[in-house]
Parts: sequence; structure tokens; C-alpha cells
Amino acid sequence: MRRIAKFLAVLTVGVLAGCATAPVNYTAADAPYAAPLVRFTAPRPVIGLVLGAGGSRGFAHVGVLKALEAAGIEADVIVGVSSGAVVSALHAGGMRAAALESAALGIEDNDLLDFTLFGPGIIEGGRLQDYINDMLNNRPIEALTKPFAVVAAERVSSHMTVFTRGNTGLAVRASASVPKLFWPVVIRGVEYVDGGVASRVPASVARDMGADIVIAVDVSWRGSIDAQQADVVIRPKTVRSRITDFSHKLANLSAGEEAALAAVPQIRDLLVRVAAEKARPLQVGVAARR
Repeated sequence: MRRIAKFLAVLTVGVLAGCATAPVNYTAADAPYAAPLVRFTAPRPVIGLVLGAGGSRGFAHVGVLKALEAAGIEADVIVGVSSGAVVSALHAGGMRAAALESAALGIEDNDLLDFTLFGPGIIEGGRLQDYINDMLNNRPIEALTKPFAVVAAERVSSHMTVFTRGNTGLAVRASASVPKLFWPVVIRGVEYVDGGVASRVPASVARDMGADIVIAVDVSWRGSIDAQQADVVIRPKTVRSRITDFSHKLANLSAGEEAALAAVPQIRDLLVRVAAEKARPLQVGVAARR
């Protein structure tokens, strides 16, 4: 009897723990969803910036933004995946490079990562979600300063989902939920994991958002085939470290700045060429009316 009672007690604790640690199914009105992409149009060259997956190596994205801003190169549409989604969400929300750098250098892993003993991963993810929403004053994706898309992957099919509406922090959390490390994020009954599972550098999404020139930042170790769809690929020489290791953030930030500075001449050449190409039909039209 004692053995049976002990078994039932252990079983009860296990069931209760399982219930307490199952991912929440987000069905609220502000849950992220994939609305059709709206193309950004302008008579000048439209620049798309794609910040790719790479864990803590994503601090390099901040350095890239610092260098591009100093060179007067501003993105019109922004795409983020995994750690790139964290940085790009804040940038799309209006944070300039200096503010991003200050936030990056001041942040520690426990500001973003909530470790847990039970559940489908060792990091629950709610702390990251809250951090993003707090920094953005709880603005949804569609209310950010610049057009922004967050890429996540469906856990079962690895199908790429592009969130363009709804809760920004939750979308970023889904995009950064590395399988087996983070809990998957359940939105309207679908489990989502790190967007890098589908595409580490989804350059094509920026093109679909209307970008004439796509600048992709690839901080992955092996490089991404998808990045080849971009016009310019920036590959910072980051420090190889664990996904959750924040100790090399300064080195990675500097690596991003250096790599972006090296790419500035190529970007400027593209801007001149694309501007001329976009102006040509207008010139032909004016001549025809004369």
C-alpha cells in the first residue's frame, strides 16, 4: 500500500507539474498573424534590411546598424529572424543606433532569459516577450515606425510564417524560440519555433515587401543559402560561442560595425544605379508627352 501511495503521489506531482508548464495557447485578439505583405513604394530606391539568426552573435546586428546609420543609409522595410528579430523589432520601433548600442551593452542574459526546470525547454521565453513589448510601449507590429516582418517556423512542418500584425513581443519570442532550448510558442493552436529553422536569412521577404535593394546580415556560422538572394550580404566575423553566451557582445558588436563599413561603398554604388534605373521610365514618359 505504501508503494502504491508513493507512486500515486509522484504521479500526481508529475501531472500537476506538466499542467503548470505546458505552453499557453495564445488566442487573444492581439495574437500575431501573417497578413498579406504590403509593398513599400517610393520614386527613390527602396532599401530592405534583413537581420538573420545567430543567437548571441546577433549583437553584431547592432554594430551593423551603427555603421549604416553613420553612412546615412536607412532601411525602409525591415525583416528579422531569431536574434535578428530582437534587434530589428527595436529598430523598426524607432530606436536609433546609439540607443540600441547602449541597451545591448547594458543587458545581461537574465534580462531576457527565464530559465525553468520543467517544460519542453529550459527557457520559457516570457521574459524576452515582455522586454520587447516594454521597450516598444506595447505597440503591435503594424504600429511600429517602419514596416516590419518577423519570421518564425511552424514546429511540425518547418514552414516559414511571416508575422506582420499583432503582438510584437510574442512574434519575436516565437521567432527566437530555438527548439529544445526554448519552449515552443503556441498561437491559435499552431506551435512555432525559431525562424532560422525555415530560413536563417529570409532575404526574399524583404523583396516581397517592395525592396529594390536588399541588405542581408548573416551572423550564422555556416552561412545561409537564402542570403544569396540579397543584393548585399554582410557577414561579420563574430566570436563562436553558445547561443546564450552574452560575454562576447562587445566583440560581436564591433565585428558587425567593421563588416558593415566595408560594405558601404557597394551599397552606395547600388543606390546610384537603382536610382538611375527608376528615374529612366519617368524621363521617357516626360519626353513622350512633349
